Formats: sequence, structure tokens, C-alpha cells
Amino acid sequence: PPAANRDAQESRGLGDVYKRQTRISIEIKMNPHKTNELYLKSHDREHAYWDRRGFMRTLGMLGASAISYGNSTLSVVESPLLNQALSDAYSDRILLLIRLKGGNDGLNTIVPLYDFDLYANKRPKIHIPENNLYKLNDDFGMPYFMNSVGPMWGEGAMKVIHGVGYENQNLSHFKSSEIWATTTPDSEISSGWMGRYYEGKYGDYVNNPPQKPLAIQIGSGGDMIFDGDLTSYSFSVSSPQRLKRVAENGTLFDNQNNLNNLHGEQVSFLREASNTTFRYASVINEAYEKSKAFDSYTNDNFDLQMSLVSRFIKGGLGTKVYMVTLGGFDTHANQPNRHETLMRKLTNAIQTFYKDLEAFGIANKVLSMTFSEFGRRVAENGSSGTDHGSAAPIMLFGPALNGSGFIAEHPDLRALDNKGNMSNSVDFRSVYASVLKNWLCADPSEVNDAIVGPNTDILGLGLGCDGSEKLPTTQDPLLPLHAVVNGDQGVSLYLSITQSSNIEINVFDILGRKVGATITSHLNSGQHNLSLMDLERHRLPPGQYFYKIMVNGEKTYSKSFLVK
Repeated sequence: PPAANRDAQESRGLGDVYKRQTRISIEIKMNPHKTNELYLKSHDREHAYWDRRGFMRTLGMLGASAISYGNSTLSVVESPLLNQALSDAYSDRILLLIRLKGGNDGLNTIVPLYDFDLYANKRPKIHIPENNLYKLNDDFGMPYFMNSVGPMWGEGAMKVIHGVGYENQNLSHFKSSEIWATTTPDSEISSGWMGRYYEGKYGDYVNNPPQKPLAIQIGSGGDMIFDGDLTSYSFSVSSPQRLKRVAENGTLFDNQNNLNNLHGEQVSFLREASNTTFRYASVINEAYEKSKAFDSYTNDNFDLQMSLVSRFIKGGLGTKVYMVTLGGFDTHANQPNRHETLMRKLTNAIQTFYKDLEAFGIANKVLSMTFSEFGRRVAENGSSGTDHGSAAPIMLFGPALNGSGFIAEHPDLRALDNKGNMSNSVDFRSVYASVLKNWLCADPSEVNDAIVGPNTDILGLGLGCDGSEKLPTTQDPLLPLHAVVNGDQGVSLYLSITQSSNIEINVFDILGRKVGATITSHLNSGQHNLSLMDLERHRLPPGQYFYKIMVNGEKTYSKSFLVK
């Protein structure tokens, strides 16, 4: 019957991602590379394990952990004041993580011109010819098929961090992805770096979740980046099509017109359970409806992810961190064609994304960062491809970078390890720590809690939360950066006003309770030092607090600060 057919199609739809992934493994086994058959069989077994582990996550059901835990149902107690404080805090800046799944070949992404002969000798069939390179400077170039981001480089909106990786690269897709997510090879640790960051920041998240999702993750089922010890801090879906359905309808499944029998009741229950899992579906739908589509995106799967992120940002969703996924980078064979297709897709989408944001006037608020579980081997293999490697570049995009350039030294192609792989110049944890501290303005203690592993260096990314970056301030009466200083006498707030304005300031604790007195004042243009908290009158216990500034009764600014 037609209804039964629809149910069967729906069941197939829930497992479509899993089926596609297992189909890939089958195709590889039927067409093994002649030069490395045993290696590829092991490689396929790993992929199968990887897929099984992530299967339940790829169904798009990750939010369930926020609804139930063990055999107990958790009641969600909303605190409007807390939710407002949490959604307002750090509201200016957004981080977009772009996962290049499978191990991107960094050596064919950013090509060392100063060592071109050695590079070409190692890769006689797959190197990028010198006349096909877009010259970034005298030492490095990128393939012309990536030149859609060339204007961003010229405008100072792109940076490259050379040789990012970690010591003793595991070379396993699954394990290396886990290490990049948890920041440690210790399998006993199952929380991710962003999950620990949010866990420390929003300790009451399970009982008092904010009204808007802290993070949105598309694809990458099984990735642990946003996992805490008790729950996941991301709204996660397996595919952009699934997320678009939520954005357009506010629900995942239509629960109307079910058959009036036992089977219909079972289908209805499963659909309703799935819809309930998407706790943030209504606010996502609201932000989507508030924004307009940008017509330069293609119908490609990755473009859809980027366009959805843009609409949520433009619609004022308030989510701070997004993660999108572009797969297919495991280029063991036929790499030239495959890698070109992928990098063209990536860079075209990034260019469109920032044109979209620029047209809306918010491009400087969004920083994008690519990452992959590892790079590729320096020498090509016998199948016109490359095997698993180690270090690779990370690319950063966004006008807030205030200048293009390179960070760290490119790995020495003459000093490879015994597998023929490059040594890393930068530990990936340092990139995470730098983004947390200098873009999301995390306190050093929050950074330390989020990053597990060796001590990290803070890289000079051209960003900063101390007023050193040059964000546009025209048509804005209040500079977007406010310095808070804890002193012996209390907490002082330093403001810079570009035009005289009426200011109202309130301070809240982590539970959303107002603390201290409201500050209302008319301030002239210039620098101002205001006392947020007098310790003699309002002594505060150590902890995290939020201040909220209302300018002329319209524009709101909010950030958190620590009392130690």
C-alpha cells in the first residue's frame, strides 16, 4: 500500500548515510590498489568500524542526551534571564569549523615554491605544475583551481598555519580524528575540546539549557568535538538536507496522516520521539525564516551547509560555533582529479559564504578554520595518489584576520620520518588554544580546561580580545571591545564611545540573577572608566559573571568576566 511504501522509504532515509558509507567500503574492496592490497583491506576494516561507531549519531539524534540520561527523564527548567545572558554573551563573534574529512593533502594545497624541484621529484605524476599555481608570495603558491579565494588573500582575509599536527601521528582515520577532537591519545577521555569549553562555561546546562543552541554540527557523525562528560553541546544532524527540513518546518518528520493501527501508532511514536529530540528546532526555524537566501550558492551538498549556516547567522540565531563537513579527502588513488574537485568546491563555497555575509554587513564577525585528521605522505604511491601522512596546513578565512600571511615554518621536505612523512611545525592544540583565547575571548583557565595535553603556545593570528584588533567602528557608537579589570576596589569597565550616547549597564551571575546596582548615564564621546562592582558594597564570590550594556535603548552588547 502507498502508506507502507512511504514508511519503508522513511526507514531507508534514516539509514541512507550509513548505507552510503558502507557502499564506499565495498567498492574499495572490489577494486583494490594493486600496489597495496593488504594495506587497503586493513584500511577498509577501519572505515567499517568508524561507520558502525558513528551510526547512531548520523541518524541526527544526538540531542537525545539532553532530554534523557540513563533511565531518568530530566525536566528542563527554563530561566529566561539566564538564557538571555548566555545568548547575549560573546554575541559578536562566530567560529565556523570546516572539517576536511579523510585527510587533506596539504602539500598540494599550499605548494612550497622555494623547494619546488624536490616537491615535483617526489610527486612526478600528481604535483601541481608551476605554471598552474596562484602565487601567494615568493615562497608559496596554491593551485589555480583554488583561486576563488585569491581575492580574500589580496584583501587580507586569509592566513595559513604551516605544518599543523601532533607528535607520533597515529595514521588511523578513526584514532587520529578522535585525537583531534579530544586533544589526547588517551582513549579513556571521551569529551571533546569544545565540549569541555562549554561544560566549564555553562555548568548548569542540563538543568537550564539556553534558549538557543550553543553549537550546530552538520555531518561528521561520531565526532566528539562538542561532547562533554554528560551531554553533547551541539545540535547535530547527519546531513544538510535533514537540517534544512528542520529549518523550514520546525520539525524533522511530518506526524500527520499516520495509519490508525498498531503500525501507525509505532511510526507516530518514533516520529514524535525524533521531533522531540530536536529541542532547538523552533528557534532554528525562526532564524531561518527571518533571513533571506543568497542566490550565488550552488545545489552542491557542501554549498547547502554553508548557506544554512549563513542564514542562521543572518537570522540572529545566536549560535557561537558551527561545524560543517566536506568528505572525500582519502585520496589513495586518482588524486589529481579528486583533489581538484574537492578544493574547487571548498574555495568556491568559502568565497560565496563571505560575499553573502559581506552583503549583510557581518563578514568581520565570522572566522572560518579548516582542519583534517592528518595530511598525506610526501611521495606519491603507485595509484596516482598518496597514503596517510602527518602534518598539513590549516587555513583561516575572514576579514577579522586584518592581513593575510603565513604562520610558523613549513616542514622540511628533506627531514622526513621513517615512513616518509613530514614533522609538524605547530601542535594542533596551539591552534585550538589561540582561537579560544583570541577569537572567542576565553579566559586562560577556560582554555586550560578545554585543551588536554602538552602546554600550548598562543599563535599570532592577528586577532585578540585586548583591543589590538582593528574591527570597524563607523556607524557604531560603542566599540565592540570592552576591557574589564578586577582590582582591589572592585570591577572596572573601560569603554570607548564614538558619539555621545545614553548607556545602561547591568551585571548578572551565572544563574541569571542581577547583582549590584544598575548604571544609567549619558556619556560623551571618548574613553570612560566605570565601576561595575564596588567590593565594599557588593562583595562577589569568585566565579563567572556577565555584564550587559544597552546603548540608546536599542543596541545591546554583552560579555562575561571572571571575579577571582
